[in-house]
Amino acid sequence: MHSSLALALLPLASAGFSGFIGNAPTTFSKQKDPATVCGLLKQKYSNLTFIPSDAGYKKENEVAWSPAAWQGPACIFAPRNAQDLSWAVKTLTKYSTPFAMRGGGHMPIADAANINSTGVQISSTNLNTLKLSDDKQTMSVGPGPRWGDVWEALDGTNLTVVGGRLPPVGVPGLLLGGGISYFSNAHGLASSNGKIKAYECVLADGTIATVTAKGKYSDLYWALLGGGSNYALVTRFDMQTFYAETPLRAEASFEESDTIKDAYLDALLAMTLKGDEDTAAAVIPVARWGPNFTVPSYEASLFYNGSVAPASGVFSSFYNNSILPSVNKSSNLQPLSFARYSQAFRPAFQPGGPGYGFRQKFRVVPIKADREAMDIVHDAWLDAMKASGIAERVPGFFSGLAYNCVTKTFASQSQNMPQNVEPVAQFWVEESISWSNAEDDAEIEALVEDFNAKIETQLEAKDLAVAYIYLNDADKGQKAFESYGEESVLKLKAIRAKYDPKKVFTDLMPGGFKVDKAKC
Repeated sequence: MHSSLALALLPLASAGFSGFIGNAPTTFSKQKDPATVCGLLKQKYSNLTFIPSDAGYKKENEVAWSPAAWQGPACIFAPRNAQDLSWAVKTLTKYSTPFAMRGGGHMPIADAANINSTGVQISSTNLNTLKLSDDKQTMSVGPGPRWGDVWEALDGTNLTVVGGRLPPVGVPGLLLGGGISYFSNAHGLASSNGKIKAYECVLADGTIATVTAKGKYSDLYWALLGGGSNYALVTRFDMQTFYAETPLRAEASFEESDTIKDAYLDALLAMTLKGDEDTAAAVIPVARWGPNFTVPSYEASLFYNGSVAPASGVFSSFYNNSILPSVNKSSNLQPLSFARYSQAFRPAFQPGGPGYGFRQKFRVVPIKADREAMDIVHDAWLDAMKASGIAERVPGFFSGLAYNCVTKTFASQSQNMPQNVEPVAQFWVEESISWSNAEDDAEIEALVEDFNAKIETQLEAKDLAVAYIYLNDADKGQKAFESYGEESVLKLKAIRAKYDPKKVFTDLMPGGFKVDKAKC
């Protein structure tokens, strides 16, 4: 980075913000027993604070998708509004008590939004705003709802927002990392281009701020578009609504054959290179591997924002059964509202459902829209699955490889953000693994490390990798913020220093990806 730009960013640390009085310490070296703060929370908010012996504690502790994130905090606080949360932040800071804040709990990194008995868990359960404005132009959403809640709240309005694709996913994590949507091929990342009109936030000194693109906090607004949990605790997102008729959907499984892999990957590549021709279409493709598999199961969630799907073009390959034959015509598109989709899908990830209670791991591999790159990722993953025999040996094991298609339009609509997405067609390939028992964690970690080392070596040797790492699918240890580029990282660090000079959201709230730790 040029020294002139570095100097230009330095004034951000002191200009226009005076929430902390005196010389602010840069670390919390004398962190105190959380029992003090838990006692104060219990005294002031008895019905909103849960200690381990309380009836509501277990339910709150086990909200997170992966049991590895059921950390067992000293207490759990579930504020009702920004005022409650502001008091908690001031108190936690005063007593140097570590804490975490959880939204939907979908990130499988165990301590990303959770904390153990050394600290306090702040739950978003009661920050559950779901309100459509009188002019129907704005949907206000708290950090407590999941995307399924948002869709169900908008049912019957013919309106939607650019948000998550799966009903169980939480609102705040997705939006603070950028967010892939069914509408991204037309509109880019969910937080791009003013689709979030305003954030209501609690800042590090307890100030309750309304953050907009053109207001006094415009620099903070930019940082919140992809800066994760480094800047503020968001208590409300005001989102732009869009007209959306009942979409067409299908959950397609494709028949096994000697040529299915090639046909599947070719269709995904065409969708990524030419999907700009019809931005109403979206595909969530997943190749899966589980116990007793001899070949992967190739599947895709198909979405079309319209009442009539195209008879030709790249999207039609996924429901043209002569190109990609589907099992029992599962690729046939049918009208299904967002609300009905949510109601059908969500129970699978709730207690008692088949997707509930498994340990989880994500990792993202960003690659160019190139068939050789796709093969490198696919084949290294598949070879590792076969050679290890892990699917038969590890209880609950299942693995997926999702080629998230990023068209040139998608990437081009995701500019002027911290992320610096290169405006070219690309894939953000998500590796996902689930399993049952903690004693198998080490073997899973070793497997993922081994086949990703092979993948990365081959991609780098052939210049097939892409720099940007999508924060919401990143694995612990991946250099997500470094992938934003040096200029962006330095600007993010300066904004962090301006609004949180004490590093409350860095040192006292240690989970997740921290921009201050990014080295460029």
